[in-house]
Amino acid sequence: MDEPAHTQAASHDRPAQDRPLPLVVMSTGCLFHLPLPQIAAIARAAGFAGLDLVMGSPKIAPGAEVEAAHAICPVRVVHAPFRNWSAWGGHLNAWRAAVDLAGGLVCAENGHNVHVTLHPPAGTIRDAIQTRWFSRAVDLPRLLDVAPGVSLSLENLPWSSNLGGGGLFAKDNLAELLAECRAKGLGLTLDVCHLGVSDRDVLTDLDKVPPGLFRHVHFSDASGYTEHLPPGQGVLPLGPFLARLGQARYTGTVSLELDPSQLPDIQHDGDNEPLVRALAAQRQGMAAALAGDPPPTWCGSRQPACSPQPVAAFG
Repeated sequence: MDEPAHTQAASHDRPAQDRPLPLVVMSTGCLFHLPLPQIAAIARAAGFAGLDLVMGSPKIAPGAEVEAAHAICPVRVVHAPFRNWSAWGGHLNAWRAAVDLAGGLVCAENGHNVHVTLHPPAGTIRDAIQTRWFSRAVDLPRLLDVAPGVSLSLENLPWSSNLGGGGLFAKDNLAELLAECRAKGLGLTLDVCHLGVSDRDVLTDLDKVPPGLFRHVHFSDASGYTEHLPPGQGVLPLGPFLARLGQARYTGTVSLELDPSQLPDIQHDGDNEPLVRALAAQRQGMAAALAGDPPPTWCGSRQPACSPQPVAAFG
C-alpha cells in the first residue's frame, strides 16, 4: 500500500490515488510500558510515518533515549504532559518542557515540523491558577517561546453533557474551544474518541472545524465511557470519519492512540511479530479509509453500512 503523500491537495475532486493524504503516525502511549527506542522500532516495522511522543514522565526529555527513538522513527508530534504537572514544576512549566523538546526534534526527517498538543486546563478548583492564567493569555506561541518549525494546538477533552453551563467550555463546547484556539494563536487537535464519550456526532463535529485550525487527530474507537479501543470495537463511524478527512484539504497527522491492553504482548522470547502485524493492520486500515475505502467493520453501530461521504466543508 502506498504511503501518504506530503504535499497539499490541489482539489477536493481529484482521484483518491492522486490526493495527498494525512500522515499516519503512532502514539507512544500505545506501548508506553516499553522503552522508547523499542517503541520506535515497532512503529517503523509496522510502517508508521512517525511517532506521537507522549510526555508521561519528566524522564521523557532531551537526551539519548529520545534521540535514539527519533533516529529510528521520527517524532512528528509531542503530546504535552496532561497529569502530574507538579513533576515539571507546574502546568505552565510542563508546557514549556514540551515546546523545548519539540524544538530540539525539528529536522529534515520530519519535514522540519513538529507539532505539540496541549490539554487545556479543566476549569476545576485544582486547576484554578492555571485556568485563570489561560483565560487571560493571548498569543501562546510567543509566551511559550516556540521555535521555528514548532506549532501548537489545544485538544478537545471529554465534555460532560450535564455541566449546566459551567466549566471552561460549556454551552457549545466545540465552538468555544475553536474560539479559544483563534484567540490564543493555536490550532486544534481533534480527539475522535473524546467526542464519542461526550455523546457527540463525530462527523458533524468534523465538518465544523475550519481548515486553518486543524493540526492533528487522535484516532481510536469508544463505547460508552470506554476510550482508546481499536476501530471497529466501539460504536463510532471511524471509517467514514477518515474517508471524509481524506477528501478534505487536511494533510497533517493522524495518530493511532490505543490502550496497550488492546494489543498483543511482546512474546517471552522477544518476538515482536504478532504485535507488529496487529499495528500494521491498523495502519493499513487507516490508510485505506483516508483513501476512501474504509474497512466495512469500521462503520460504527449507528451507521448500518459504509457509503461514499460528501466532501468535508470544515465549517
